[in-house]
Amino acid sequence: MRTSRVRRYGLVNWLGVSSLLMRELRREWRFFGVAILGPALQASLFAAVFTLAAGRDVPDLGGLSFFDFLAPGLVLAAVMQRAFEATAYTLMFDKLEAAIGDLLGAPMTAAEVLAGWIGSAVAISVAIGVSVAAAMMLFGLELPRYPLVTLWFGGCAILLFAAAGIVAAILSEKWDGLSGKETFILVPLIFLSGTFFPLEAVPEGFWRTAFQLNPIVYLVDGFRYGVTGQGSIDPTTAALIAFAAAAAMTLLAHAIFKSGYKIKP
Repeated sequence: MRTSRVRRYGLVNWLGVSSLLMRELRREWRFFGVAILGPALQASLFAAVFTLAAGRDVPDLGGLSFFDFLAPGLVLAAVMQRAFEATAYTLMFDKLEAAIGDLLGAPMTAAEVLAGWIGSAVAISVAIGVSVAAAMMLFGLELPRYPLVTLWFGGCAILLFAAAGIVAAILSEKWDGLSGKETFILVPLIFLSGTFFPLEAVPEGFWRTAFQLNPIVYLVDGFRYGVTGQGSIDPTTAALIAFAAAAAMTLLAHAIFKSGYKIKP
């Protein structure tokens, strides 16, 4: 007669993390065209419209041509938005469909659950970043001048927005609440982060200070520096601020999820 035993997972439940990761990736795979190809098409349209509208008379921005200045920001903007959606949408769906109980009852810690969600967001966001960068290369974008710097800022951006997606979904009661947070908070922060204009174009005083408080400014400028070798902010300062913002948001997501706020009955 077979007797049951308590299964030992060790320090980390790798089986649980990998299972959650694969579940999220399979969920994304069903929407491949929208999830992967959609941002590439959108970024291509942005590049085409802005380049045609600007024409050839636009002066260099921060020592770069208009397209070389614009393209890295478009790549990172697509990556950040999808990292947010990857975690926010899956958690919101599980909350509203009462499927979150199965996950909360699994032998996984809050950190392990977050690792599965954020790991899937990393894979999805990297795939989108590659697809958007490939589309931008058709317009003339070159390979990154400093690949490790590019990866650092890209990784911090993914971590920050994946964790922000978890926080936003936990705090939202319904889909319209989550959509409002994305539309009225996330998108304006991305558009006002120096993606389409250099920080030097913002007048000195209150507005310059306000823009400098936006951590996405440092992500975009650092990512642009990694791709082109040109930036408005000291790359070391930008790297430290980017890491601090990503770490703080991840710790906040962990604390809220672990507390069970708005997800436990």
